[in-house]
Amino acid sequence: MIRLLALLLWLPLAANAQNYPEPLSDTVSDYADLLPPEAEDRVAATLQAARDETGVHIVLATINAQADYGYSGRFADFATGWFNFLGIGDAARNDGILILVSKEDREMRIALGRSYDVIWDGRAQRVIDTAMLPAFREDRYAEGLEAGVQSAIEHLARPFAANEEVTETSGFPTAPWWEKLFGPLIFALFGLFMAFTILRKRLRDVFDRISACPNCGKRKMEVTREVLLEPGEETEGQAMRHLRCRACGYDHGERSTLPSKAARRKARASSRSGFGGGSSGGGGASGKW
Repeated sequence: MIRLLALLLWLPLAANAQNYPEPLSDTVSDYADLLPPEAEDRVAATLQAARDETGVHIVLATINAQADYGYSGRFADFATGWFNFLGIGDAARNDGILILVSKEDREMRIALGRSYDVIWDGRAQRVIDTAMLPAFREDRYAEGLEAGVQSAIEHLARPFAANEEVTETSGFPTAPWWEKLFGPLIFALFGLFMAFTILRKRLRDVFDRISACPNCGKRKMEVTREVLLEPGEETEGQAMRHLRCRACGYDHGERSTLPSKAARRKARASSRSGFGGGSSGGGGASGKW
């Protein structure tokens, strides 16, 4: 009843705010460019895998400001309107989730589908408070977004899909001293994991750095990269990988192509299921930083 009343109050405002952007994909729409390309692809793959596992459709979207879309009301209402404009989640189950972040407004919202009762609002708030806001307050957006996605999958999508009996805090760390003592350690370990992931992809760089220079034979090689041309929406970019010797100045360059933004989205969309017509009645949680 409360949510129905909230929806009725929201409808007149929604009529004046229909300038929602079309989605860039059915997983990630990073209009504010808060995610580096590798992180964006990783988040998109994680969300698709979670959807395949649970059936719950989660969308992550970032914008610079809601004013860019002609809206100046409550951010929660803007998120609910965009949720319904996209039709997130299955139309019959209404189990979709939208994670929306506005960089310049310094506000975020996890909007939930109609089938989530009020207990899930509290769980969404815990996701925001524990996984996202600590990083956002230090402008570590990519880290906070990835952590928030993982937490939403673990604490919202999986238990909801399994029809688990939950409380607002079940499954979350409950002791404040634990969070204060080990929170920085968790973020440090997460950073180390990300560094290891990047390093694993660049084993070639490691081997090249310890190899002998083909010109002078000394082991003083270094590997650097530069972006020659940033990729556009439909145009490819260009990058250069340099293998240099600090002893003799030997420089071997290799050009590579950076896919366009549209091509990256198309690659991610090859197995996606699109939007299912789900709707939200205004449930969810918000956070500011």
